[in-house]
Amino acid sequence: MKLLKMLGKLVTALIIVTIGISIAWGMQTGAKQLPLRQYFKRDYINAVWDWSNPTNKSAKNLDDMTNYLYLHQINTVYVDVSGYVSILSKPSSAQKVSAQKQFETSLARYIGALGKEHIKVYAAAGDTAWGNVQERHIPLSIVDFAANYNHTHPKTKFAGVEFDIESYNQPGFATASDTTKELALDDFLDTVNAVATKVTSYDHKGQHLALGFTIPYWYDDENGNIPQVTWQQKTGPTLYHILDRLNSVPESNVVVMAYRNAAAGNDGVIAHSRTEIDYAQAKAPNVKIIIGQEVNDVQPAKITYYGESLADLSTQVKAFEDEFQPSGVLGGIAINDYTGMQGILDE
Repeated sequence: MKLLKMLGKLVTALIIVTIGISIAWGMQTGAKQLPLRQYFKRDYINAVWDWSNPTNKSAKNLDDMTNYLYLHQINTVYVDVSGYVSILSKPSSAQKVSAQKQFETSLARYIGALGKEHIKVYAAAGDTAWGNVQERHIPLSIVDFAANYNHTHPKTKFAGVEFDIESYNQPGFATASDTTKELALDDFLDTVNAVATKVTSYDHKGQHLALGFTIPYWYDDENGNIPQVTWQQKTGPTLYHILDRLNSVPESNVVVMAYRNAAAGNDGVIAHSRTEIDYAQAKAPNVKIIIGQEVNDVQPAKITYYGESLADLSTQVKAFEDEFQPSGVLGGIAINDYTGMQGILDE
């Protein structure tokens, strides 16, 4: 009888331990599947730039990255593909073919890993000189690369291409005459036009790519530091020309670098994004306006969330998303960048 009682107690204890282990395992698994908190609304584009080299990421790096992005509601990544530009400069065709194959294999792993959580990946690149006629072939070749890559990798496709062509950061631009600035901006707009034309041509062939350009908030001339531009027989702010051209692209966006760590006020995100939203709503409703936010250690402090938290960022994002939601053209946010985002606290 005593033996049966002892056996019964042992069985009960084993059942309790098993249940405890099951609960603990379930909690751990659930923690991996459920977001830490609702930082960002899932019905918007929540993008982040990844300026690191995608070829250097191990399987664990990619798993960790995918989990982090999922837990923070990031559903889009602009990954740096400027490594393709260096491949173009290889001295022999054999070296180019070999380097490109390795590059594409790394990108397929990258896109495949993030795709497990339905995170879209854009091919991103940029340079201050790519707006110039002599360098225009480079962004055009990146569009070709992305489209051809998608054709040969149908299960791990790029969602689109995203360009950060900062013609305004060319040497001497800030102190140049209005005439010189207008010429540089005219060249940039010609590049936008050429890239948009090429992207649209691929769409007509059934090879869809979304197209985006990153611009400073003052391309609407609010700072008075650049002139009105006459382009294709129309005169107006650079912003207007960009939105007018992208409006006929099947899927497009503009990321406005409204880098401020407060939504409200005369120098806040809302004030610096108002013209972009209003013009797109009235004249270019097919273009999504994505609002860029900075998280790196840069100056002045008012342009970044460095030293603050993701909770602070999400609070301000909610404020300007609520403000612009009725417009119908707000696309979401783009955070610069993944490394910087990891460096600020969750709370």
